Amino acid sequence: MRFFVFKHISFLFIGVWSLNAQKVLEQYPLPLVLKESSGIILLNDTLWTHNDSGNEAALYAISTKGKLLTKKKLKNHVNIDWEDITTANGKLVVADMGNNFGTRKNLYLLEVAVTNNEAEVLDSIPFYYPEQQNFGFQQATPFDAEGLIFIENNLLVITKNRSSNTAEFYVVSKENPAAKKIGSLPVGALVTGADYHQKSKTLVLTAGRKDKRQFLYVINDFSLMANKNISINQYELDFRGAQIEAVSFIDEKTVWITSEKKGKYPAFLAKIALP
Repeated sequence: MRFFVFKHISFLFIGVWSLNAQKVLEQYPLPLVLKESSGIILLNDTLWTHNDSGNEAALYAISTKGKLLTKKKLKNHVNIDWEDITTANGKLVVADMGNNFGTRKNLYLLEVAVTNNEAEVLDSIPFYYPEQQNFGFQQATPFDAEGLIFIENNLLVITKNRSSNTAEFYVVSKENPAAKKIGSLPVGALVTGADYHQKSKTLVLTAGRKDKRQFLYVINDFSLMANKNISINQYELDFRGAQIEAVSFIDEKTVWITSEKKGKYPAFLAKIALP
């Protein structure tokens, strides 16, 4: 798989913000083995998810009712802190990039081929943030990420900047481990998941705040090229107190989200209507 890197990319978000509750079309509990579901993506009509730090290095196929279909372990790999998953050229890409306190020096993406028999790791793509100089314990690190998308032949990592509540955007490539920062978005929350709809060029983010409110951000006409007129729409999800961790497009108007087990909420899968 070859990824292409744009040499000079920058964008500025100037948008219209709105705040509305989004309609929950369906909701199902996830099995206990997925109590820390942290990423979800649709590949060849199959939903794939995974847990985050401290759990098995395994991918799980689930039904659209949240039922476990199969489990595939990634041999000789450890789940340090898997935080998101996307697809690129028919393969899965798993992001082991959770960095809660800014101390990690071993961030990487795993390119995975899934067959009937196994999940085979084809490549490991290490990366780092050139702006990071301090690797000591940081309570409000700006170098923690939970969002990953594939866009215009590029892998794009989206951080949850704990110091400013912004989302920072970094292109990651195989050719150069230094991730290239291309922009930021002042979401006022911590981004926990991302997906990109190729046909409609729509970026969707999940995010949470300290007051336990959960949000979707929908950004239309999103591109890696400079654009000063991007429309940003913010929608509150009716899951206050949950921990929404992942999002995946079904079509232009609907997405799947998953949540970890949190408080009164079991881990769950839900279908959400977009405006």
